[in-house]
Amino acid sequence: MKNIHYGKFFLIFALLLVMINNTHATSLINAEDGYMKASIPGSDITAAYMTLNNTGDKAITLQKITSTISDRIEIHEHSMADGMMRMREVAEVVVEAKAQVVLQPSGLHLMIFDLKKQLVEQDLIPLTLTFSNGSKLNIQLPVYRYK
Repeated sequence: MKNIHYGKFFLIFALLLVMINNTHATSLINAEDGYMKASIPGSDITAAYMTLNNTGDKAITLQKITSTISDRIEIHEHSMADGMMRMREVAEVVVEAKAQVVLQPSGLHLMIFDLKKQLVEQDLIPLTLTFSNGSKLNIQLPVYRYK
């Protein structure tokens, strides 16, 4: 009977340790000033922007973004080549220790494809950002009118 109680204690302790560690890892990275553009009527594509801040002592990499509004969210980057503005997908974004990365128009940004609904001003859209250390950051972005 004693072994069962020790087993339960160990299991609870292990779960708490994982929760604390994941909370600490997530708190090292945050997103601010984020927003998503309202979708243009008839279009199923939009973009999202934000600033990612890493307050930790190690670099952390944004690897995946998920949401209920789309099954396809990619990280893209604009660049100038031969006098032409080009956009290409990038696999991940590294946020160096004690640094920030700005996702903005004409730079790094999120492209959201195959929207499941039209996004209108004042919607609040949930996103989950997944990082290289296994942590996840759940955020909600307001939708602003497309300008």
